Amino acid sequence: MARERATGRPHVRALPIAPDPQVNDLSVVTRPAPPADAGVITVVGEVDAASVGALTAAITDARIWLTDIVVDLSGVTTFSAAGISALLTDAPVRLVCSPSVLKVIETCGLDDRWELHKSVFLALAACVSLDFATTSAGPSLALRAVGAHRA
Repeated sequence: MARERATGRPHVRALPIAPDPQVNDLSVVTRPAPPADAGVITVVGEVDAASVGALTAAITDARIWLTDIVVDLSGVTTFSAAGISALLTDAPVRLVCSPSVLKVIETCGLDDRWELHKSVFLALAACVSLDFATTSAGPSLALRAVGAHRA
């Protein structure tokens, strides 16, 4: 009432702004995966300027605990250039891409910047070291484990 008298206008309390529904159209889940120091970040939805912060935070947090990171973008429907900036990290990440993501990456000329894989299984298999000199089980068991997807 006092403010209304001082300014001559009624005092209107500011209401909180409702979140934009487009921002909530992104799901980012991080889970550990074999080998022990690997993890998969699964992204589903739209990656644009409004939602890229969730992807950036997930990659930054995963970088603390994991040495091998697979980013599964196969569930992404829309991928803007803002998503590219989230993927540009100092350490390498392996990508599993949907066609829309792959199109943006190829258009930007960055298809040789990351390891691109057709499935999460193949990306995780690439994390496994095939150093046969230190493999106690021998090369045949290691080759069977990595080549199991071909059967």
